[in-house]
Amino acid sequence: MKHFIATLFVLSLIGQAGAQPIHTDLPAPEAIPARPLSTTLTLEQCIELALQNQPSVRQSELQQQIADNTVEQTRKSQLPVVSGLSNQGINFGRNVDPYTNGITNAQIATNSAGLGLNWTVFNGFQLKNTLIQQGLAAKAGLYDVAATKNAVSLNTLLAYLQVLSAQDLLSASDVQVEVSRRQVERTEKLVKSGTTAPFNLYDAKSQLANDEMQRVQARTNLNTANLTLLQVLNLPSTTPLQVTRLESGGVANGDLPGPGTTDAYQLYTKARTFMPEVLAADLRTKAAQKGLDLAKGLGYPVVSLNANWGTSYSSAARRSVYGTEMVEQTTTGFVDVAGQAYPVKVMTPTSGTERIGYFGQLGNNQYKSVGVSVRIPIVNGLQVRYRTTSARLQQQLAESQAEGVRRGLRQAIDQAVNQWQNAYERYAALAQQVTVLEQSYRAAEARYTAGLLNAVDYNLSKSNLDRAAVNLIQARYETLLRAKVAEFYRDGTLL
Repeated sequence: MKHFIATLFVLSLIGQAGAQPIHTDLPAPEAIPARPLSTTLTLEQCIELALQNQPSVRQSELQQQIADNTVEQTRKSQLPVVSGLSNQGINFGRNVDPYTNGITNAQIATNSAGLGLNWTVFNGFQLKNTLIQQGLAAKAGLYDVAATKNAVSLNTLLAYLQVLSAQDLLSASDVQVEVSRRQVERTEKLVKSGTTAPFNLYDAKSQLANDEMQRVQARTNLNTANLTLLQVLNLPSTTPLQVTRLESGGVANGDLPGPGTTDAYQLYTKARTFMPEVLAADLRTKAAQKGLDLAKGLGYPVVSLNANWGTSYSSAARRSVYGTEMVEQTTTGFVDVAGQAYPVKVMTPTSGTERIGYFGQLGNNQYKSVGVSVRIPIVNGLQVRYRTTSARLQQQLAESQAEGVRRGLRQAIDQAVNQWQNAYERYAALAQQVTVLEQSYRAAEARYTAGLLNAVDYNLSKSNLDRAAVNLIQARYETLLRAKVAEFYRDGTLL
């Protein structure tokens, strides 16, 4: 019995208790991550796996890619817009001959083609400011991805430590049950020999039943902690998983990091320079300021350059052709010979018409134009005024939201340091309490063995020690968690 306390303390250490696996079937093929799961995962591997599998990380990355694509789209929109045009048609029935402007009932086929260029040379710096604004938003998206990864990493750390704590508590419960069972066996021998009263056996069995119930609860808590970790990793509950222990020393106060002289304001002063949520909020404030420039730009003139080229074809197009044969034709003129009028006749070559070829028409019917247009806003429904007011309000809102983010960070750091201090002090007090209760239990055990202490007082001494030992394990992991969170605000990393 005198070795019980030492055994209990050894099992409560982070580096000593064995990991508790989840023995289940393999996960479905679609749930298996890109790389095979190791038999045992470290904290680093768990965080890496969570970052790969969590949909929130993938969604934030897609949002950032959308923002990058929008920036590229806006950048390319500064280039001239060149468009091509081609029309093909057939006119039936009564229509206008495009070459004679006369009415015709002939079927006419038409075709036209052209190119047009339009380039906005100046529009009140709208494109420039839009590009800057969207670039700031895209950069803020990068910090959003980092903030999401930080949140996932912190959740993974918490779930990981909960598993380790549950494993240690279950190991401690196993020791408690074993000690109570041996006490029952020894009391049975004492009752049979007439050394002690039978009611002491009943008290010992009652204590054993209580310890077994505590072990069932500890096993249930471990199953819950394992499930929580699997969900954080986005793995099926049937995934076999083990976790490694964290490197740490014994239970003495100096073995766990204490807050010491850590100053919350100094942590905040440093953290606000690199925490991604703060940097993203500051960038969105700058983007809102560009929104004000965009609104003012609506009052500037818009200068555009345009150029066009085109050509056309019509099946009704004809041209005159002359042959080599000469024919006599009477003109409208007359000559007077001896008082007699004679009509004037001339010899002219034969003539006719022929269809102009497709490519010939395309070459002859070309048209070109170049122009500059200036649009000056005079009265536009006071859009500049209202949009400027709206942009100014958006800027103030972004500034307020950024201030809220910084205030939230400061409060989170204040709370983290305070919780670290409280957890460490509780851990130190519990360590001292366990030391005292250990001595008290040893004295009670010796008196009980000598028949100088009843079973009720003995069980009370054991229960007090067991409860303090469990509280010490929980305080240990609470202190470790709070220390890591505070360190995260110090340098932005968990590992």
